[in-house]
Parts: sequence; C-alpha cells; structure tokens
Amino acid sequence: MPEIIKSISTKTWLVVTQSCLGGLIFGYATGIIVGARGPIAEKFGASIPLQGVIVCSILLGALIGSFAGGFAADRFGRKPLLLFTSITTIAGAIGSGFGPNLATICILRFIHGLGVGSSSSVCPLMISEMVPEKRKGFFGSFFQISITVGILIANILAYAIEGQWKLMFCLGAIPGGLLFIVWAFIAESPVYLEKRKKNLIRSSQVNEESTTKGGDCDTASNSTVKKTGFSVIFAKNARKPMLIGILLAVLAQLTGINAFMYFSTTIFLDAGIDGKNAPEIAAIILQVWNVLTTLIAISFVDRLGRRFLLFAGSIVMTVCDLLIALFFVVLHGSAKGWASIVFLFIFVAAFEASIGTLFWFVINEILPEESKSIGAPVINAFQWCFNLILSFFFLVVVEYLGQSTMFWIFGGIGLTTTVLLYFNLPTSLGKNSITNNEVEAENHSTSPSSNNI
Repeated sequence: MPEIIKSISTKTWLVVTQSCLGGLIFGYATGIIVGARGPIAEKFGASIPLQGVIVCSILLGALIGSFAGGFAADRFGRKPLLLFTSITTIAGAIGSGFGPNLATICILRFIHGLGVGSSSSVCPLMISEMVPEKRKGFFGSFFQISITVGILIANILAYAIEGQWKLMFCLGAIPGGLLFIVWAFIAESPVYLEKRKKNLIRSSQVNEESTTKGGDCDTASNSTVKKTGFSVIFAKNARKPMLIGILLAVLAQLTGINAFMYFSTTIFLDAGIDGKNAPEIAAIILQVWNVLTTLIAISFVDRLGRRFLLFAGSIVMTVCDLLIALFFVVLHGSAKGWASIVFLFIFVAAFEASIGTLFWFVINEILPEESKSIGAPVINAFQWCFNLILSFFFLVVVEYLGQSTMFWIFGGIGLTTTVLLYFNLPTSLGKNSITNNEVEAENHSTSPSSNNI
C-alpha cells in the first residue's frame, strides 16, 4: 500500500479526496438519523409513519439528486455537479438544524438529500474516469469506506451529544465545506472534455451540411440526438448491463443493510439488548465492525474477482437474513438477542466484502462508455428508490407484522436476486480485463479511457 500511495499524483489525490468527502456526506447525512429520530419524534410528537417520513425525506432528495445528477454531469460536466453537492449539503445540513417544525425539517432534509444523491453519482464517476486503470479497484473502494466512516461518526456523535438533534444535523455541513475547497482545485474529467469536444465537432459538421444541403441537416441532426441523452441506456449494447445494475441495486438495498444502519437500535431492542444505553453502544460497535470489514474487503477486490465476491457475499447475506428471521420465531430472551447479533455482524461483513464495496464501481465497469454518464446515475436512482421504500415501510412492517416477517422478506429477495445475477453477470467480471462484449455481444468501447477491467 505505501508504494501505491507514493506513485499517485496530486491530480489523482484530489479525485480520491473528492470521492472520500462525497462518501462522508452520504454516510453522515443518512446515518445521523439514528440518533436524531427519537429526539425529533419526542419534541414534535411524531407517529411511526411520520418518523418514516423524517427518515425518507433525505432519501427522496437523494433519489432525485442521483437521477438528475447523471444528466447534469453529462450536460454541464462533473465539476459543476461537485459544486452543487457542496452547496446543497451545507444549506440542507444547517437549515434542517434550525428547522422550527417537522415540515420545514423534512423540506431541508430533502434539499440535503439532493447533495447526497448527486455525490453518489458524480464521485464514483470521477474515480472511474480519472484514476489510473490499475488503481481503480483500490481507490474505487474509498467511496464505500467513507460512507461507513461517515455512518460511524454519526453514531458516535449521536451517543456523545445525545438528544441534541439540531447540532447533529448542523455538523453535516463540515464535509460539504471541505468539498467546496477541493472543488476549487480539482480538474474537470478528461472524459467529459473529450465528449464535449466531439459534440462540438459534430455540431459544426451538421451546421456546415445545413448550408449546403438545406433540409437534409434536419435528418442529420435528429440522427445525432437519437444517439445521445436518455436514449443511450436503451441502446442494444446497454440493455443487459442496465438490467444487471438494477439487480445489483436490489441486492444492495432490499436485503436489509440500511434497515440495520438506520434502525439498529430498534433491532437491538427487539432482540433483547435493552440495558441502559446498550442499544446505542451495540449500534456503535456494529458501525466499527462495518468500517473494519470494508477496509479488509479492499484487499480482496482485485484478488478474488468481482463475480466471486458478489456471489459469495449474496449467499451469506441471504442465509443470515433467513436465520435471523428464524431466531425471532423460535428463540427467546438472551438467546434470541445474541444469536441475532452474531448473524447480523456476519451479514454486515458479507455485505461489505461484496455488494457494499463493489456496487459503486462495478456499475461503471459493466456499462458501455457512451452509456456510463447516464446509465450509472439511473441505476443509482433505482438504488435510492429501493432505499426509500425500505426505510419508509420498515418501521410499519415491524410495528404490525414483527421483525421476523421483515427478515423473511429480506431473505426471499436475496435468494431471488442471487439466482438472477448468476445467470446474467459476465463470467469475466473482476478479472484483469473485462470487455463489455461479455455483457452484450455487440458492445464495444469507444473511448481510450474506458473503465473496463
């Protein structure tokens, strides 16, 4: 690792730093609700469904931010989107900290979510476009590591300043401010600049034809438009990669990881961990474990291969979900609590060793170069959509149907997704080189800076 660090240029370090700050924004903003939800609910008398709305407001903003971020990055460039991420993070964090009522807090958390969503689109994209090819697996993991660190910091602060939800929210502006500093020095993505140059040349050629061929230019122009924008994700060579990406989003969200992160104290209470501050301390230990397993997972990303790690992780996650569901039915007291915690920790390790670490850059690897800047944010938007659905309904399902039902659902989704991925993931995923031909026979790379590995 020291040799890797020494060989990296300042330009690359700026790209890595923006990814780390984007991950911190993501992790802290979504993780701090663990400590803030209870005090807010107590102050404003929020019911269970309203608490779901509080949690989901930032996720709705993130969904829209990630989806729109792809088009904005493609149209205006990656660097302006970093600025947008910084501004909305600062405004949303400080604003929600001073919100006088639930409606205002939710609106400002939504604005904060726009920054979170845009960070999840642009930060991994810049890593995939601007980091040396042989280092993408290593540095691509930094976004996920930073997410886990952000969640850990949020949990520690929630315990240290218990009940002070306004301060908890306001502190989320710090990584946004640091990102603004990095934005001032970072360069624009060469992939975007090259694409912009080609578009200008193409536009110039169309204009020249319009002066000589008259009406024929309309046909040429329309032909060009059809090959750009949103339509690129429906191109023949992009359909299967998009399907794989959506399946990965399902695996990343609907097997339960964010239920464990957002509602860990509730899960521990229901599992019988109910001593003074015991659920909060258990949640912090879980987050420390989350960070450690992510750090360990980095060393396996380029050694064992993406495909192997994805399947091994998804199988372990599914088994853990089903066993925890069973424990909530057949075990009682401390036996239920300790058994659930053991397999919850195994689940987190499996998640971070597979889809948690791999999702952000695998979706950029499998997409054709011309579809990447639109396709990756669309897949990311699906991920946020599933996150939103899970976060809103988790408390409701647990309240009316119990924890066991929720974990049976997680296990069923995990099993189904694993089977579908087995028949769709390219066999060469994660080897030293992968071409998109493995994903779709007619796919080919059109840029020398392709991310296929």
